[in-house]
Amino acid sequence: MPTSTSTKSMTEKPRANRAKIWFLVHSWMAMPIWAFVFFICLTGTIATVSQEIVWLADPASRANPPAQAGNLLSFDEIVAVVNEGHPEAIIQSISRPVKSQFALTARISYPDTTTRTLYINPYTGVIQGESSRFDFRQFVRGLHGWLLMPWTNGYSWGWYLVSITAVPMLISLVTGLVVYKRFWRGFLSPRLRFNVNARVFWGDFHRLAGIWSIPFIAIISITSIWFLLQGILQDNQVSFSTAGPLSMSTGLMSRN
Repeated sequence: MPTSTSTKSMTEKPRANRAKIWFLVHSWMAMPIWAFVFFICLTGTIATVSQEIVWLADPASRANPPAQAGNLLSFDEIVAVVNEGHPEAIIQSISRPVKSQFALTARISYPDTTTRTLYINPYTGVIQGESSRFDFRQFVRGLHGWLLMPWTNGYSWGWYLVSITAVPMLISLVTGLVVYKRFWRGFLSPRLRFNVNARVFWGDFHRLAGIWSIPFIAIISITSIWFLLQGILQDNQVSFSTAGPLSMSTGLMSRN
């Protein structure tokens, strides 16, 4: 007849095996793609501040408001400014700045199919400069969003390669929470031991960085999965909108 000690050891053994499996899954989800995920996160971080980088590098993109409170030019006034300076061009879009320090941008196209972006002072209407349609911001966003791979007869393969990284990221998040017992304690009493050894320090650092990254990883993973589903649905002509699926030209323009 088994004793209580032997029964306890028998029940703890399956738990230890399950914990080991969770740990292995957690480890292997990150190892094969860590460099690619780091690249995606790095380009995404740069993309979020790409407008500020352009503002620092290109004086034409700046528009300091006047000393005295001035009114922003109306849409019709901006159109008149563009038509006067570039009468042969067709206005594709006009974007007002999110901050008063940024110039207004107007994207135009010419009969020879070339495109340009104009930087216009939203207070004075002066065209301060111009750049190619595919500028630094578009380059970084394209590199982050679809690895600059071409869009032919559907979504770019780069779109799928980037979006599908959400799957191992989400699995790594879930398994990490399972492996790290009572992870919420890390928020209340964070621990980072410097005086033991390198292995203990880096283990503490990994757990501490992991728990404080939970909101970011969750948001990135969930939104990336939606982008993945968006590509799959649209490539298969499936739409939840009464207007039907968007054309690829419209989709591409929205990303520019």
